[in-house]
Amino acid sequence: MAKFVIHKRGFFYTDEAFELAEGEKGSIVGTFKNLDEAKNEKAIQDLISIQNLGGMNAVDFFFYNDNYDEVYARFEDFFSSEFDLKIEDKYYFNFPEDISDDQAIKIQEILDVTFHDIVEYEDDEVLNPDDFNLEESDLGEF
Repeated sequence: MAKFVIHKRGFFYTDEAFELAEGEKGSIVGTFKNLDEAKNEKAIQDLISIQNLGGMNAVDFFFYNDNYDEVYARFEDFFSSEFDLKIEDKYYFNFPEDISDDQAIKIQEILDVTFHDIVEYEDDEVLNPDDFNLEESDLGEF
């Protein structure tokens, strides 16, 4: 029987934007015997991560995106309709300090990002959380 483990993804900052740290599994958030339960918790954790971005520069999360202009246009529309805010600088604008669940879902959709992965392990595989702790590395977690 398998177990499903949610790992928080790590990001590093390039002096221009955050990029996903490839090859890193990330800190363990939770362990589940059922994939559906893991998926539900992953969705909750992703929303919390989006909400933790409040006040940060939104561009840091899509600066290198090949569809930068399209993502920016979606944010421009969303900020206008949802927050009654006009973005003044196309290359620097902050997420609002407070982000509701519904707003977080929309932001995640616009960014097309996830902050967690589900990894399947054998039930008898021993996982030491310290082996996956990113807090002491140069990587950032949200």
